[in-house]
Amino acid sequence: MHSLILSICLCTQGVDEPAMLRGGVWLPRLGGTITDGGGAIDFETNINLRHKESVPLIEFTVEPIQDVVMSLSFFDFETSGSGTYSGNDTYGGVVMSNGNSWSGSTAIQSVGFEAAWEVWKPYRTSDSTTLSFAPVVGFRWFGVKTLLTNITANQEVPHQNSWIALQGGLEMEFSWDMNDITTSVDSMGINAQFLAGSVVGHDGGSMWAVQAGLSLYFSQSASVFMGYRLQELSADDGNYTFDAGLQGLFVGGELRF
Repeated sequence: MHSLILSICLCTQGVDEPAMLRGGVWLPRLGGTITDGGGAIDFETNINLRHKESVPLIEFTVEPIQDVVMSLSFFDFETSGSGTYSGNDTYGGVVMSNGNSWSGSTAIQSVGFEAAWEVWKPYRTSDSTTLSFAPVVGFRWFGVKTLLTNITANQEVPHQNSWIALQGGLEMEFSWDMNDITTSVDSMGINAQFLAGSVVGHDGGSMWAVQAGLSLYFSQSASVFMGYRLQELSADDGNYTFDAGLQGLFVGGELRF
C-alpha cells in the first residue's frame, strides 16, 4: 500500500514573500460506497478498506501578482485489504454472500488546477494582520481504480475510470501578529477552503472538498501547521458508481521566502 500527495503553486512577479514551501504528513482514511448493478457496498460496514494511510505532503505556493495565486496539485492514494464479507449483495454480476472471503483495493490519483483572487479584505491593520476572502475556480481530474474479489467463489470485478470536474468555491485567510501577546510565536495564520464542482464525461456526477488549517510562525518565515482536509467524489459510469472520498488530519512545517 502506498500513497502520495503533491501540490505545486506556480508563478511569481514582484510580490513580498511570494512563495511557500510545506512539508508534512497527511493521514487520510477512505470512506464511502461503490455500486455496480446491485446494492451499494460500503468500505466500512460490508468490507473494511478504511485503513489510515500516511501520505507524504509537499506543497509549493507562489503568488504571480499581488493578491492572485495560481496552483497545480496532485495526489496519489492506494489502500487494500481482505476479510469476511458482511451482508448479501450483488456487485458486477458477482454475488457477495455473508461470510464469503473477500479481498479488495482502491487507488485514487488526482491532478487539479486552481486560481484564487483575494478580492475582498474586510479587515486589515497591517501586512501581518489581515482577513481576506478569495473566489476560487479550476478543474480537477480523478483516476480511480477499484478491485473487489470474492475469494470463496473465485470471481473478481475490476474497474478503472477517469473523470474531470469543473470546480469553484471560496477561500478564507486570516493572519494575526502576536508579538504584543507573546515572544514565543511571531504570528498565527488560519486558512480554510471550500470547493464544489460538477463531473463532466461518462454519466456525470459531483465533487466537493474542504480544507482548514492553523499555522504558528516562530519567525516571519518558519512555522508549523496542522489541519484537516477532505476530498469527496460521486461519479457514474454506466451501472458503476464511485461515491467515496478521503479525509484526515495533516501536520508539518512551512517556510516562506
